Amino acid sequence: MTKILVVDNHLKNLERLERLLTVEDFQVLTADSASIALMRIQQELPSLVICNAEALEGGGLSFLRTLRTQISTATIPFIFLSSAMTESARRFAMNLGADDYISMPCDDHELVETILCRLKRHQTLEEHSSRRLDELRRNLTVALPHELRTPLQGMITSAELLSEYWQTLEQDEIVEITHNIRLSADRLHRLIQKFLMYFRLDLVADEPREREKWPRGAMGTSQVLIHFLGKKCALRYQRGEDLRCELCDAVIAISEKWLSVLLEELLDNAFKFSQPEMLDGETGKLVKVRTQVDGDRWVLEIRDWGRGMTEEEIAHVGAYMQFNRLQYEQQGTGLGLAIAERIVKIYNGTMTIDSTVNEGTLLTISLPLQGDTDETDSSAVIG
Repeated sequence: MTKILVVDNHLKNLERLERLLTVEDFQVLTADSASIALMRIQQELPSLVICNAEALEGGGLSFLRTLRTQISTATIPFIFLSSAMTESARRFAMNLGADDYISMPCDDHELVETILCRLKRHQTLEEHSSRRLDELRRNLTVALPHELRTPLQGMITSAELLSEYWQTLEQDEIVEITHNIRLSADRLHRLIQKFLMYFRLDLVADEPREREKWPRGAMGTSQVLIHFLGKKCALRYQRGEDLRCELCDAVIAISEKWLSVLLEELLDNAFKFSQPEMLDGETGKLVKVRTQVDGDRWVLEIRDWGRGMTEEEIAHVGAYMQFNRLQYEQQGTGLGLAIAERIVKIYNGTMTIDSTVNEGTLLTISLPLQGDTDETDSSAVIG
């Protein structure tokens, strides 16, 4: 039976609401003060709270704030009842986390319908979160063991060679084996760091209060940064001649650290999934990067002519998901786009993906400018 806590210091109101909700097949808990209400919540976690704003000191806002700051009660649906709450007070309550507000005296049917609506919405959100968590677990189960095992196996094999044949190995062979151990260790380190970064970003991206604490900053040398990171990525894939940039400078409302992470993930993704052996013609080998100022937004476009993505793959951009792994066997866990998407969200931007299978992908990022920023005269085409 669904439990509902009613908080009101007027006995007649408590008795009336208890009768009404009991008839509607709810289990009703009652409290006439914030302290008793918190005790009841701790003892029997309710599915929803109804609070008469006039019944508590401070209009019930301190009580609501307490619930929203505790993990166990942060998402419980909360409905205010009030006969005198001003519009500004209602807005403040909603910003604190109240789900609804009903003027008193209230119609019984309206109250019951509001309760049912809020319970249904809460259930829908819980089911969505559960499905997302299950999806993340499945993708983690598939991707993570492979990603961890591959570099570990490389280190183990190399270490065994050194252990068994060190007396007969030539010096250059020993150097090569130790180099391979270092490469495998570096890959494992990058993977672990990427997972930790994703978990941190994921916690912040969907929590407005955490996003407010995130370092803001302003980046005013994006042209130089993009060209530097683009060339670095191209050389890593031995494709130094495949990068084309058409860039403008602007002061972007994002810190240099997180813009760098964003660019590195997107550029790596573009080069990784557009390998030269997969493509036909000189144009098909290119990765093109373009930036421009559009009103109060800075727009970044990264275009490749790689294998592309299906609509389903675009819709499911997320962690632990590397699309068509068995077919392509690319290194990586699909975290790059997920990390980029969350950085963009934290900095109040947008990310769109336009892609056609076997033709390539156009990825567009839009971020707000820092204050009044004009496109500079330093636009340049860089080969």
